[in-house]
Amino acid sequence: MSKSETIDELLESAIRHFARDGYEGASLREIAKDVGVTLSSIDRYFGSKAELFRSVLKKVWAEVERDRDQLLREAQTRNLSEGPQLDDLIYALARPIVERALSKNESDVARTCLLRMVRNAQPDEPRWQSPDLVELANVVRSLGRWIDAMVVQCPDLTRQDIVWAFSYVSGLIFSRQLIHHQYNCLFDAEWEPTVEGITEDIVAFGCAGVQAMIKRRRQTGDVATRRAG
Repeated sequence: MSKSETIDELLESAIRHFARDGYEGASLREIAKDVGVTLSSIDRYFGSKAELFRSVLKKVWAEVERDRDQLLREAQTRNLSEGPQLDDLIYALARPIVERALSKNESDVARTCLLRMVRNAQPDEPRWQSPDLVELANVVRSLGRWIDAMVVQCPDLTRQDIVWAFSYVSGLIFSRQLIHHQYNCLFDAEWEPTVEGITEDIVAFGCAGVQAMIKRRRQTGDVATRRAG
């Protein structure tokens, strides 16, 4: 294999191992073994376990953001005058995750497990404080553009409201049911989820929740009070 092919294969192997075993539990030796290279290859190309993990996060997040950007461009084309609407924004956020979570491909599913693990990480855990893992902070900062877009579409809500709303929607997207199928045992045996169906359900639920927040703010008059303050 060429250098670039080896690096790509190591990253794919690492995605599966980190998703399955966590950061501490993942074995560099096993990651290298799956690719058919020596342990020293990881040291040569990445330098450390932390840097390998950072590279994995960067790769997985870039893939998701690429797909989200494409969906946003399509929404922009449909709404040239007003830009992406709230349902477009939630759809673009959710669809790439749902596609991977419901995929029959092990690597796709591993990506969603890894992203959920990072999303649920406690910031005060020592490993997330490492300078080598600043990619986690970059992931969080990159979400600001979605907050900005939602603020434009929801003028009755403050930015603080939108941050909370985004958190709720993100919780839907990265739910244990979607990623880990926690409640499948409660389903009718013949039911089979679809990517489009689950995505549209998340969009409907998310939009209804945001609209409920807007209605509540209007009823209480809380928006004007907090903006004035």
